[in-house]
Amino acid sequence: MSLDIIGWGALNVDRLCKVNEFAPMDGETFIYDETKSCGGSASNTIIGTAKLGLKSGYVGKIGSDSNGQMMKEYLIENNVNTDHLIESDGETGEVIGFVDNEGNRKLYVTPKINDKIYNEDINRDYLLDSKVLHLTSFVGLNPDDPSINTQFELLDELSSNITISFDPGMLYVNRGKEFMDKLISYTDILLINESELLITTQEEDFEKAVEKIAPKVDILVVKRSINGSFIKKDDEEYNIGIFKVDTVDTTGAGDAYNAGFLFGYINGYSLEESGIIGSYIAAQSTTKTGATEAIPNIQDIDISEIIQSLKK
Repeated sequence: MSLDIIGWGALNVDRLCKVNEFAPMDGETFIYDETKSCGGSASNTIIGTAKLGLKSGYVGKIGSDSNGQMMKEYLIENNVNTDHLIESDGETGEVIGFVDNEGNRKLYVTPKINDKIYNEDINRDYLLDSKVLHLTSFVGLNPDDPSINTQFELLDELSSNITISFDPGMLYVNRGKEFMDKLISYTDILLINESELLITTQEEDFEKAVEKIAPKVDILVVKRSINGSFIKKDDEEYNIGIFKVDTVDTTGAGDAYNAGFLFGYINGYSLEESGIIGSYIAAQSTTKTGATEAIPNIQDIDISEIIQSLKK
């Protein structure tokens, strides 16, 4: 089956707890609402691309528990191909998140079976029969957990034959410069937020950080929160603004941006237009609780109108 994009990363069920404000150090607060939804950075992005009409698939590992079945059903409901979803005995990964009244969040990850993906679990032909392979991080709590090594082994084998999109997240950034240098060497499209960029380059100045990273990848995309995003490819540079919405929950906003940008890239939109689409999808994703529930379906939006509204 030929696909537009395949995601590969941790699959988690998100328990999102709403609080009026985060508890202070050594203090306590109360949870006034709790929801359970499907998440994981790469899967959030791939669900977004599927909602936007791309033929999307996923490689990841779920357990034999009810959370695993919930995750699989949610992917299928959102038209994500799960032919190579890995199912195994064990518990599915989980994220416990706390969201305050301003939409800010704190997330705590329990990787569980996510860290148990072996080289032989991955079907090479499935990965190569797509235009883009989008990857995100694994926790890798223990040195003998195989998922991170499996990811790099496959990148070493396949990266010259497929476009690699990577959103490393803070988990990978915190592994240090040598780790990130290796990761970036395989990457065509680097989707990274500003804090991660500065840590990775060990720079305090944004422009100097860009100068260090941009020559190492084909396309650099920096997500800058309320300051929009920055995109660079060779001599092309774009600063993309934001769409103002009533924010409820920022969980997964960066993943939603990725979905919009990659949708634009795969469909042949310019880098600037792809960034605008990403900005719009990110904004919409924050209008409901959960990472993907508010991402619109392609038939409900007008891409041309979205692009023009931010270009004005």
